[in-house]
Amino acid sequence: MKRRKNLMWYFRKYKFDLFLALPGILLLVIFYVAPVIAVFFVSFTRWPIIGAPKWIGLKNYQMLMSDRIFFKSLLNTLYYAALIVPSLTIFSFILALILRAITKGREFFKAVFVFPMVVTLVSTATIWKGLFLPFGPINAVLEFLGLPTVQFLSAEHVKNSLSFILIWRDVGYFSIFYLAGFEQIPTEIIDAAKVDGANALQRFTYIIWPMMRPIVVLVSILSTIGSFMIFTLVYVTTRGGPAYSSEALLNYIYDVGWKEFRMGYAAAAAVVYFVILFLLNSFQRLVFSRE
Repeated sequence: MKRRKNLMWYFRKYKFDLFLALPGILLLVIFYVAPVIAVFFVSFTRWPIIGAPKWIGLKNYQMLMSDRIFFKSLLNTLYYAALIVPSLTIFSFILALILRAITKGREFFKAVFVFPMVVTLVSTATIWKGLFLPFGPINAVLEFLGLPTVQFLSAEHVKNSLSFILIWRDVGYFSIFYLAGFEQIPTEIIDAAKVDGANALQRFTYIIWPMMRPIVVLVSILSTIGSFMIFTLVYVTTRGGPAYSSEALLNYIYDVGWKEFRMGYAAAAAVVYFVILFLLNSFQRLVFSRE
C-alpha cells in the first residue's frame, strides 16, 4: 500500500513531465518495445505471412538445433566478430596515437579517415567487390609485381576479405572516439609523471590506458554490434556464398523469413541472435568495465 502511494505521489508530481514525454514514449513503445514482444510471440508459431500464426510451442527452436546452415551462419558471424572487434579496437587506437602526434593538418587527416563512413555501405561494398574480382585491379597489381593472385571472394578467403572491408571503413571513425578521450586527459598529470621520471611506457600503462578504458569499452561494444550487423556488406558482395561460406546470421534470418516465408522460424533465429549479442555485450562490460 505504501509503494502504491509513493507511485501515485510521483505521478502527481511529474504528470506534466510525463505528458511532455508522452510522444517519445509512444514512439518507443510502437517502434521498439512492441516489435520485440511480437518477435518473441511469433517465434513460437508457424506463420507463412499469409494467414494467422499457428502456435507450435518450441518446435522452431528444436529445428534450429539441427539446422546445419543456421550453425554455419552463426559460426561465420562469430568469426567476423572475432576478427573485426579486436582489429578495430587496436588499430583505431594506434591511428588515434598517430593523429595525436600530427601537429599540422590534423583536421584534414581526420576528415579523410572518417570519409568512408559518409559513403553508403552499399556503394562501399560494390566498389570493393569490383576491386576483389579475379580480374580486378588488386590482382592486376599483384600480377604486375610478379606476386601470386588471390581469389578474395572464394570460400577460403571471403570472410577475411569482408572483415577487411568493414575494418577499413570503420577504423578512422573509431579513432575519433579515442582522440576525444585523449583530449580529456589532463596534461598536468602527464607533466607531473614526466617530472617524477616516468617513461613513455609507464605513462601509457598507469595513466593513459586506465583513463581511456571507458572509450575502449565503448569502441569494443559498438564494433561488436557492427560486426553482428554485417548484413548489407554480405548481401551486396556475395549473397552469403559461395556455399554459405560468408553467410551471416542476419542474412540467414532474412532468407528464411522473406524468401522462404517461414516467419516463425526466422523469429526464433532472431531471438537466438538477440540472446547471443546480449550475452557478448554483458561479458564485455564485465571484463572491461569498473564499478
